[in-house]
Amino acid sequence: MSMIHCFKPNKVYVSVIISSIILITVVVWCILPYDYDHIRRTTHCDTTPRSTEKYLVFPMWTIISGSGLGNQLFEIFSLLGMAQKLNRTAIFNKRDWFLRFRLSNVHMKIPKISDQVKTRDIEPSETMRYTYSPACCEYNLPSMLSCEQSKFLVIDGRYFQSFKYFSSMESTIREWLTPTGEEREYLNTMISQEDLNRHKICVHIRRGDFLTDGNHAGTEKDFTLDAINYLRTPSSTFGWWIGYLSRNQTNVYYRDIREMDDPVKFQMIDEDFFPEKWKKLGYTRSNGTVFLKDF
Repeated sequence: MSMIHCFKPNKVYVSVIISSIILITVVVWCILPYDYDHIRRTTHCDTTPRSTEKYLVFPMWTIISGSGLGNQLFEIFSLLGMAQKLNRTAIFNKRDWFLRFRLSNVHMKIPKISDQVKTRDIEPSETMRYTYSPACCEYNLPSMLSCEQSKFLVIDGRYFQSFKYFSSMESTIREWLTPTGEEREYLNTMISQEDLNRHKICVHIRRGDFLTDGNHAGTEKDFTLDAINYLRTPSSTFGWWIGYLSRNQTNVYYRDIREMDDPVKFQMIDEDFFPEKWKKLGYTRSNGTVFLKDF
């Protein structure tokens, strides 16, 4: 006669399993970015104000994904600039736990800038969502957003890489990014006294991850050497900010991205990404000639 043994789990064992499940659920929930798909997308123009307090939210994809500082500056300044244009207050979504986790790193790197955006809860029932163009580098601000009366407006997109979003804040941005006295002293220790008063040429190239990420093309060695007598910025957004913050904007040169095998050129509107005073450079491969091109 066969015997059937019934296993009676220990209470402590059951408690550990339940606690582990709860812990895993909480951890997974916290590390996932906030899902905006459940928020309404029907934006419309309404001339009757419904709320005295109106807020603007970006998902802040560049911060969540751990993108480079240049990309993060674009999103934060575009959020602030667009909020100003729409007469709203720029905020970070407090309900996005993963964003809040990532923001600690942003606060450490650029505290003066990140402090300009407050963190608060959004109420989905009082929120409207506008789906933004997937292109990285174009200016897109539909007029209907100016009269959208929802308390919270989410611009659901990525990158927002156009200086036109924050053009009215240029002097303020320069002030925010001006090094403090302590930072200046540290920077001076990196330059010899002999070089302090010399004319300097700044060349920023971007290779590294651009050679392998499948979305960009790294700057070629021949072009860089031939263009070494210019201050220029490639398609790297860090290089873009070096140019944007330089004192003499007419001395900023950039490589024509359409001459390169770089897929980003299909997402870029040149006049939205590059300020008008900057100069575009072309390159003749056959003889190594670098020349100025029309904007």
